[in-house]
Formats: sequence, C-alpha cells, structure tokens
Amino acid sequence: MAKKEILSKFNLKDYNNELEKILEGKDFSSQVKNLLLSMFYKLEIGYKDYAIVKQDINSKEAIMESILNVIKTKCKNIELTKPNLDEQKESEACYIVYPEEGKIVCYQNESALLQAILEMGTKEFFVSKNDLPFKRAVQKVLIQGYELNLKELLINFDGWAWNNNFDKYDNVSSFLLYQNLRLLFGNTFLYDWKRDRRRNRDYLSEIKNFSEDFWKIFCKYCLQCISMEKNEKLGIEHELDTLKQELKDMKDKVNFLKKMYEQKKITSESIKRIDKILNDNELLKGEFLTRNSDLPEKDKIFSLSDLEEIIQNERVACVDKLQECNYILEPKNYLNKIKKIEQQIEMIEDANIKQVDSNIIQQKQIDLQFIFLNEFKKKLDNAVTKKELIELVYHYRYYLWLPIQTNTGLKRIREVPELQEEIIEVAKKVITKACKLKALLIINQDIQYNFEIMFKIIDTKIIHLEEICAIFSKSDDMINVDIYEGEILDRVESIPKEKEEDFMIKFNKKIRIFT
Repeated sequence: MAKKEILSKFNLKDYNNELEKILEGKDFSSQVKNLLLSMFYKLEIGYKDYAIVKQDINSKEAIMESILNVIKTKCKNIELTKPNLDEQKESEACYIVYPEEGKIVCYQNESALLQAILEMGTKEFFVSKNDLPFKRAVQKVLIQGYELNLKELLINFDGWAWNNNFDKYDNVSSFLLYQNLRLLFGNTFLYDWKRDRRRNRDYLSEIKNFSEDFWKIFCKYCLQCISMEKNEKLGIEHELDTLKQELKDMKDKVNFLKKMYEQKKITSESIKRIDKILNDNELLKGEFLTRNSDLPEKDKIFSLSDLEEIIQNERVACVDKLQECNYILEPKNYLNKIKKIEQQIEMIEDANIKQVDSNIIQQKQIDLQFIFLNEFKKKLDNAVTKKELIELVYHYRYYLWLPIQTNTGLKRIREVPELQEEIIEVAKKVITKACKLKALLIINQDIQYNFEIMFKIIDTKIIHLEEICAIFSKSDDMINVDIYEGEILDRVESIPKEKEEDFMIKFNKKIRIFT
C-alpha cells in the first residue's frame, strides 16, 4: 500500500464515533443522543454533494469538529419539546439557547437542534471601532447567515439529491446576503472574519474598497433588518443621537481641540501613575488594599498578580486612548473623522428605520442583487483559466437557485421579474466565456441561439455539472433536448428550431456538455 494511501486511511475520522465518546460523558437523554447521532449522520452523507454544488466552502473536518467542540465544551443540557399543532409549520426554527447555563431547548428535529448548537458556539464577526454604528446590525445579520449556511447542508442535501427547502428557514434575507458575500469575497474571507482573534483587520473597509455601492446597501440593509425589533430600533436611534452630538462637539473646533489636549494630558498622567505602581511593589500593595476596601466581598481582588493584570489592562486602554488623541489632533485626521461621522449619520438616516417595513427590506435585497450581479461580471472578466470559469459556472448556477423574499412570497432569484434582464445578461457572459475557454461545448455557432440552448441546460439541479449529457433531436418546429445526469434522464427541454445550418453537434447522439 502506498504511503499516501496509508496516511489517508490513518487520518480518516469517524465523526459519529467521536460524538459517541463525547456523549458518554454527557447526561443527555437517550432521545437527545439519538437525535445528535442522526444529525451527524445526515451531515456526513450530505457533505460531498454540498461541496460540489457550492464549490467554495469549509472543509468537512472544520465543520464537523467545530460542532463537536461546541457539544463537548458548551452543551451541558439539551431538552427536547414538541410543538403545538398550530405551531407545527414553524417547528424547524423553534429553539431557545441559554448560553450562560449551557442549555438548549428545541423541537425534536435535526435542523432545529443544529441551529441551536451553532448559535451556542458562534463567535462574533469583528467590526472595528471605525464602524461602531453598524456593529450590532452587521454582526447579527452575518451570524444568522453563517448559521443558515451550515443548516443548508442538513436540510437541502440528503446524499441523493439537492433539495430546495428554504421555506424551513427563519431568515432567508440573512442567508441571501451571506451568500452574496461568499460568492464575491470567497469563503475564506468570511471564515477569517468569524474566527478573527487579533482584531487588526477591518473587514467592512475591505468590502467598501471592493465596492462602495455594495458596502452602502449592505450596511443600510443590516440596519433595516434588525430595526424590525423594537429594542434594536431604539439602540440604533440612540447611536444616531450619539453620533450627532459627537459631530456637534467636533465642529466646535476650539473647544474640541482644548478637550483633546486636556484628555491627552490626563491620560499621559494616568500612564505615568500606572507605571509607577507596577514598578514599585509597596505601591502595588497599597493599591491592592485601597481598591479592596471599596469593593463588595464578591468583587474583591484575589491576589497581587490579579491586580497587576487588571492594571496592565488599564494601561493598554490608556495607551489606546492616548494614540486616539494624537491621531485626531492631526488636521487631516480631524477632517476625515468629521467626514466619516457625517457619512455614518447620512447612512443611518437613509435607512429610515422609523418607517422600515418588510416591503422596504425586500426592495433593498433586490437593489443589492443588482450590485452583486454587476460585481460578478467583473469576476468573470478577470477569470483567465478553464478551471476558474468552471467554478464561476457552478457559483452562478447556485446563485440562480438562491431564495429571496418578495411581496408575492418566497421565490428563487431566477424567478424575480425585476432581475430578469440582468440575470440573463450575466448568464450570457458566463456561458459565452466558458465556451471560448472550451469549458463548455459549443452547440451552435450563433452566439445568441447557443446561449438560449445552453442556459436551459445548465439551469439545473444536477449536482455534478460535468456529468451532464444531452441528446438533441428535431421535431417539426422544435429542437428537443433530452438532458441526462450520466445515464439517468433528468428532464426534457425544447427550443424553437432555428439556425439549423449552424449546429456543431450530431443529432440523436448523447454528448457531454462540459468539455
């Protein structure tokens, strides 16, 4: 046996077996344990198709081990409950998470349990202090999108087919926005964003630098989404008032600069005092006694080393404040800060959170799709290899099946009337370039007619596009296309008979569509 094959077998993991070992140390009911094992089994058998359809995703190891880690380290108690008859339709989304207690209460189905576990373990998407007005809104929408992105593996991939059970999602809008970001910026961008511990990367600025139009609608959309909740709306309104006051203070230049210099002086003195205490053990002991004398018993500092750590953190905060003062005292930075606040106020006011309703949010989603499609065209322009084009064909095919909430109900992107013209234009660009790079077979020399045929073929839920075959045949006034997934007939499409002399394939013979 080859060395590589031996290593592969050695590294192969049985995640159900690992889960069983974790469950041995958990006081879960047999019903909960069986549901967890069933959930893991479904995740494993669906992953292969999930990876093919979406192309750019986390590895199976990363997904399974992150879920196992949450169950092992954070889940202390899981209770299952049954929905009332009038709640049955909502059962897929029904769960409650109590993070501090390590407790989950959810309905007895794998998708509700998975989403609850993901929520228990989800880390925040870091937003820098430059974008604090959007922090809560952006984080909440991205966390929802992340959870639903993994939930898709469970509810839409069963090891046999790619299903479309998005009616089981409790927040289709966040899922769509997350997929927009994944398809434009890549899965690694979102993976790094979610796991960022150093917090020295400004992800929102990267989105803004990529496309300011996308960034603006993205931030406004996030604000509108969370403003549907009363408490969140009040929080945004408070943030807006704070920004307006900050802008007013800054525009009073003389007094503002005076306050900055005073703050700088006070902060510098605080740093000197802290350094003096840290470098003198007697002063440190005196500080220990002084602080503890003012603290209630439950909050008292346990030891000198604990106090030293507290003071070190205070020093870091002072240094940050001092650097901020020095930064803002630079004339250029002072003007840029004013401009930034004015822009943030304008964006929050444009979001019109006091008047927002589901219709406004739905329209904002559609606006975002126009920008997404425009940016996707640029990705197509930059693709130069056959491999890149095939991945973009997969991405666009997946995009066409994404769900979007409209005034007339839940639809797939492909069915939204307002987007039809742009969708067709991008599809034409995808197919034409794929044909030029010989990733797709050219059916007919006429570019427009070839596109009409090919678009019918690739707008499919056949999982592995490279397995698509077709048999073309003629009837009186139509060209009939029998579309196969390997040897299995998937469906039959027809197109008006035109450009017969320009066909470049043999009729009544099975041919591969991807070359």
